[in-house]
Amino acid sequence: MYWKLSAALLAAVPAFALALVPSAALADHGRDGHDLIRMNLTPSMPTDDPIDGVNPGGLPWQIHRGEVRVRQDGRMDVRIEGLQVPRADGTADNPVGMIDAVLYCGGVQSADSGAQPMSIPGGDARFRVFLDVPQTCADATVLISPSAAVGAAYIASAVA
Repeated sequence: MYWKLSAALLAAVPAFALALVPSAALADHGRDGHDLIRMNLTPSMPTDDPIDGVNPGGLPWQIHRGEVRVRQDGRMDVRIEGLQVPRADGTADNPVGMIDAVLYCGGVQSADSGAQPMSIPGGDARFRVFLDVPQTCADATVLISPSAAVGAAYIASAVA
């Protein structure tokens, strides 16, 4: 009897131990755990080349700090500090009140954050949106455009 109870207990221990270990299905975050792009933003200069068919803005831009991250599940996080245009008197300001962060996949506009506020004159913006991203996104690029110029001009970029 003792042997039968011990054998049953020993058989139950591995099953119980497996129940305590997260399964691969539960531990796998699927598409949401991977970044399509995660980069610092670079301000545009009028002399820059077009990116994905979009021309740089007509003013020289500077940025204190800017980051963009787009995950495969569509979550886009954008953080911009001090995206401004330098002036002749040594000051700088931002003339753009609304921006869009646009995702390009393989050179094709694939998703848009929609209009988001950017502070005037500070040039600061911080937002999280959820995009409908394609299943695959080769050569991901994010362009920051004035909302009135989406597809025509960009003022900052993140190119993988």
